[in-house]
Amino acid sequence: MGRTVVVLGGGISGLAASYHLSRAPCPPKVMLGGSWLRTLEARGSVLSQELFQKEAEKAAATQLGLKEPPSHCLVHLHKNCIPQYTLGHWQKLESATQFLAAQKLPLTLAGASYEGVAVNDCIESGRQAAARVLGTEPNS
Repeated sequence: MGRTVVVLGGGISGLAASYHLSRAPCPPKVMLGGSWLRTLEARGSVLSQELFQKEAEKAAATQLGLKEPPSHCLVHLHKNCIPQYTLGHWQKLESATQFLAAQKLPLTLAGASYEGVAVNDCIESGRQAAARVLGTEPNS
C-alpha cells in the first residue's frame, strides 16, 4: 500500500510538522508555503496542482525518506492561513510585554499572534493569560 501525500500551501516554511505526522499511523501530510510560495508568486510562476504535488513528493523523499510515489495525492491551496512570524518578532513581543507591565495596563496578550500558532500553543497561551488575569500560577 502506497503512502498519501497531502499538500497544504500556506504560511508554513519547511516540513517540521510533517516529521511528527510521519510517525503517526495515518499517512503523512506535507505542508508547503511561506517564503517558498511567496518566491514562486514573485516570479510569476503558475501555481498548479502538478507543481505542488511534485514539490511535495520531492520534500517527502528528501526530508522524510519516503521514496515510493504516493498512491494518490490531494492538493489544496490555503493562502495566508497560518501566521508566520517576522524577523524580530520575539524582541517586539518582549518589548510589548514589558511596556504593558510597566504601565500596569489591564491587557493580556494571548493567541496565535504571540507565542505559537499550533492549537496546543494557543490553548497554553489562553491558560497562561487566564492565570495572569486571575493572579494565579498556571499549573504545569
